This record gives sequence, C-alpha cells and structure tokens, in this order.
Amino acid sequence: MSFDFIVDSSAWADYFGGSEAGIAIQKILEEKSLGTSILAIAELADKYGREGRPFTGRLDFIKSKAAILPLTVPIALEASKLKMKIRSAHQKFGLIDALHLATAKNNSSMLLATDNDFKGVEGAFVL
Repeated sequence: MSFDFIVDSSAWADYFGGSEAGIAIQKILEEKSLGTSILAIAELADKYGREGRPFTGRLDFIKSKAAILPLTVPIALEASKLKMKIRSAHQKFGLIDALHLATAKNNSSMLLATDNDFKGVEGAFVL
C-alpha cells in the first residue's frame, strides 16, 4: 500500500497541541492520504495517560484521517538496519524512530515528523 505520508507520533502531538508545526500539519491532514504506525498510537496513548488526559477522542480522530498500520517482520528487520545506519549521524535516533521510518518505507511513503531526530534523514519530511 502507498500513502502520501506516514504520520509519526511527534506530528500528531504537535497537531493536537496547536503548535506552529501543528497548524502546517492540518493542511496535510485535509489533503493527503495518510497512514500511521500502531506504535504512534501506543506512544500517544502513553503520553496522554501520563498527563492524565483522555485519549479516546484523539484516537477516533486519528482513525478518521489515517490507516493504522501494523508492525510486521519486514518492518522490524528494516528498522534494525536503519537504526544502525542513521545512529552514526544522529546519536539519539532510536529503535522506535527507525520503526516509524521503516513503516513509511515499507508503504512507499514519506514519514511526516516534527522530531528533530529525523532532520536530514532520507525518507523523512520534518516540519
């Protein structure tokens, strides 16, 4: 499957938070075909839980805008390679970051993020 963008948890968080980047993301959400990793859902649910805020409404919104994509063996294997490759230039680039990027690559899509760990990373569009 192919999407214009795979939306990472940082982009969703900025959109819901109403940041400057979040305002730019609104246009993308309205005009492009989107997917998001199940890992983004887990990260956002964790964030909202830590903050004592309900997540159900946000999840419903995400499901109305994007396909929620599973973690698969090919994605996991690609992520391990991406992490090792990218970590040399971006020391904070972690396995979850690599899983988001591998999900985008696996779906012939660009990753949409606001996380600076993705700056300059091939296949990522950072706002």
